[in-house]
Amino acid sequence: MAPLSLLVLAALFTFFGICLGIVTGLIPGIHVNTISILIVSSIGIITLFVSGLISNLNPTSSELLLLISMLVIGCLITHTFLNFIPATYFGAPEGETALSVLPAHRMLLEGRGFEAIKASAVGSFAATFIALLLILPARFVMGNPINLYEKIVPLIPLILFLVIFVLILQEGRSLLDYRPKLVAGGLFLLSGLLGFIVLTPTGIYTYNWTLVEQQDTTTTSVMLFPMFTGLFGISNLLVSLMDNPEIPEQRTEDVKIRLKNKSKFRGILSGTMSGGLVGWLPGITAAAATTFTQFFTPKEQSEEESSREFIMSVSAVDTACAIFTLVALFIILKARSGAMQAILKLNEDNIKEWSALFQAPDLFLLLLFAVVISASTAYLLTLSLGKSFAGIHKKLEYEKISKGIILFLIILMFVLSGPIGLLIGTISTAVGLIPPLYGVKRVHLMGCIIFPVILFFTGLNLYLIQLL
Repeated sequence: MAPLSLLVLAALFTFFGICLGIVTGLIPGIHVNTISILIVSSIGIITLFVSGLISNLNPTSSELLLLISMLVIGCLITHTFLNFIPATYFGAPEGETALSVLPAHRMLLEGRGFEAIKASAVGSFAATFIALLLILPARFVMGNPINLYEKIVPLIPLILFLVIFVLILQEGRSLLDYRPKLVAGGLFLLSGLLGFIVLTPTGIYTYNWTLVEQQDTTTTSVMLFPMFTGLFGISNLLVSLMDNPEIPEQRTEDVKIRLKNKSKFRGILSGTMSGGLVGWLPGITAAAATTFTQFFTPKEQSEEESSREFIMSVSAVDTACAIFTLVALFIILKARSGAMQAILKLNEDNIKEWSALFQAPDLFLLLLFAVVISASTAYLLTLSLGKSFAGIHKKLEYEKISKGIILFLIILMFVLSGPIGLLIGTISTAVGLIPPLYGVKRVHLMGCIIFPVILFFTGLNLYLIQLL
């Protein structure tokens, strides 16, 4: 296929991915990782369909898989922008946006929901281009000649332990206020045990069945959907239903982010750098990285200012994380997310290590092309759809919408994960209700990922399997 034709098609399939990202971003519970798994599972049918669409251009099999990869990237980047809209208006977050729900919901109750959306869009958009500027330094430091990643791999368990230790110490009004810290530590272990059971291939999955057939290799990753939906989605919706808030009219005209430029830059930069850590280190989640950005927020800031800066930082973490997982795929050849696992499987023969500093692989450059198109389009979509949602939100009944979303998520769990998935979702929902009821941060629930990773890197997972 001619290079120009391939570039045009790459842009076109990126826009197809953007359309898919609108769906995953606005409908709670449908995550990019789930879509990526479904794409890989049905790649034969998708390839046949795409081949038929552009048969006159005689595409090779590798070119077809590249175009599908552009679709995945378009969906991924768009999702990181738009997923803040349902998190703000309906309190239905995913793991990445869970921590932002409280400040965003507070602004919603003040009639400033669209300002929260705008702050999120600016945070994600700015983080995209800061992350792009940091790609070469990241390649220099994490790859040769410094090879920092190889040097820190043995330290990953210690780093993760320190992350958890610091997060737990943040609970309570002082260092001596031990009860919230005990609850936080218990939550980490409880969610960690749940995550370990979900992520460990066990006999319980042999008795499961799903309406959507999955590959054997993706069974445990499919179960992440009901776990995260329960921990961060349904549990938060249930808490919102208990409050049954009255949503005021939302301001959408001449809305400005009431925050100093210095604070905006600090929030975006700290979020981008924290998101970079997530892209490289297994187990450190976007939610955990977001919590660390609070260290950069001055204590003398008002609650309103810190809320806006935090929202920008959360969004920067989410988008930067998506970009740096792509960078890590070509530097250390590790897939740090479901979307990157899909791209790795789609392009196994074409994923080459980025060895020469100023000679990035062509596939990597094309995928970055998709990142730029997606981020630019998603920024405008977020502002437009955020304003539309603000306009219709008052006309909708919050309680009915929340119940409808919960029902939809339950049905989706059953369809994608079967009866075992429903069981995992139920247990996860019960665990997810603990933080708001006890007044501690939800970030400790990320033990469901961090705890299994610590066990894996220390070799203790084998002992725990035998014990169970």
